[in-house]
Amino acid sequence: MSKRGVFEETKGAENPDAHLEQIRSILFGQQMQEFERKLQGLEQRVQENAGQMNQSLLDRIATLENRLVGLLQQEAEERQIADHSLQGSLDTAVDNLEGKLASQMKEMRADLKDQGKELHKKLDHLAASLQAAIDELRLHKTDRATLANLLVGLAEKLRKE
Repeated sequence: MSKRGVFEETKGAENPDAHLEQIRSILFGQQMQEFERKLQGLEQRVQENAGQMNQSLLDRIATLENRLVGLLQQEAEERQIADHSLQGSLDTAVDNLEGKLASQMKEMRADLKDQGKELHKKLDHLAASLQAAIDELRLHKTDRATLANLLVGLAEKLRKE
């Protein structure tokens, strides 16, 4: 054996893991390097795809947010228009009801006034009838008083005789 062979043997004996690594490197070195290169390429593609998907999702979310904001603004405007329309309808209905109420109040006052006049006429008529009855009773009462005085006078004359 040459010095070099002995030296390598002693070197290999001293570090068996290094020797094993050299064998691996010789047998699988090129495949390992190719595998690592492919792995790095795949990692890079995965990262690029993940970045693209992430950006795509962010874009879609932004689009949805913009669409949602637009729909909410449109809904708010429609609601405001409906509120104004409803308020106008309510104001009109209230005005109509107030007008009807005012006309009904006028009619009721006129009816009450007419009924009051009729009642006043009936009361005057009843008062006149009552006064006539009172006068008739006084007339009859006076006749009785006169008759009583006449009878008293007659009774006194009869006593004197």
